[in-house]
Amino acid sequence: MKTKSLLLGSAAALFAVTGARAADAVIIPEPEMVEYVRVCDAAGTGYFYIPGTETCLKIGGYVRFQINAGNYDDEYTDSEGYVDFDTKASLQVSSWTDSEIGPIATFYEMVATANGPYDDDFDMDSAWLSVAGLKMGYFGGFLDNGINGETDSNGLEDKFTSIQYTGTAGGLSFGASIDQIYDDGVWTHYDGIGFGVTGMVGFTVGGVGATLVGFYDTFEDEGGFVARASAELGMGTLQGRFTWATGMSGYNMWEMDSWGPVTDYMEWVAEVSYAAKINDKLTLTPGFSYAHSDGDDNLWRAGVTADYTIAANLAAKLSVQYEDFDDDYVTGDYNGFSGFLRFQASF
Repeated sequence: MKTKSLLLGSAAALFAVTGARAADAVIIPEPEMVEYVRVCDAAGTGYFYIPGTETCLKIGGYVRFQINAGNYDDEYTDSEGYVDFDTKASLQVSSWTDSEIGPIATFYEMVATANGPYDDDFDMDSAWLSVAGLKMGYFGGFLDNGINGETDSNGLEDKFTSIQYTGTAGGLSFGASIDQIYDDGVWTHYDGIGFGVTGMVGFTVGGVGATLVGFYDTFEDEGGFVARASAELGMGTLQGRFTWATGMSGYNMWEMDSWGPVTDYMEWVAEVSYAAKINDKLTLTPGFSYAHSDGDDNLWRAGVTADYTIAANLAAKLSVQYEDFDDDYVTGDYNGFSGFLRFQASF
């Protein structure tokens, strides 16, 4: 009996060891988990989640090559013509993160330009962060509201280091900002307060929209407004803009270089353009602009811009403009043509 029990126990032990070894031989290690990039639809087109985080990222930009040309006649010298090449590259990085206080977004754009072997530059074009309608950083604000085409130029600076709030209510939009319009800052012990304030109100109903932006320089005690309207009409979009300024301020760009003495400033500018969509690839935009200065100088400009889609992410732009400047006092009258041919690949 003892011998039988011993044999049975030995067989059971041998079976257990053999079974364990057989089981060990067929075990396959589990592969490591790989986290693939996920699309972030909540932030918009082109965003993806940074692996291991809940932050969405978007990378974009363009490379541009441009041929510039022009020819001007003025009152005191012979005709002056030129042709030159420009190269420009932009890298744009955007982020978006949902949070308990609302989406937190950031954006920055670095731009590199090259015009020749000794003429190149690398700058931060924009950088800002935003949350709950509040936007802070260096960016184009409410005055950055040009119209279609390349004929418009209302003589105002439109990019500052600012604190801006924007809100919406249905088709109504509104906002206000504090802008650092002087390099010295918004306040100094010697000069006191010296910042700019802008306010905006606008609406959109169907294919019609309009905005009114007011600006005020607290140091110079000068300001003005920009009214802009847009309407879908026929095969394209009709747009107009009117700018008026009370005097020279940190917002005015035309003070000396284009308008003679420093006491002369841009007083008002009226502009209009019509972007006609000829087909899926071609858009033609004629435009007209008329500007008047405090010193009774007048500048009018007329031209046309053609935008053509060559292929996906590759576009061409041709702009031809004619200017006529009537100087009442200092620099002399001039008139002539200018334009460019641009090729731009975006990503």
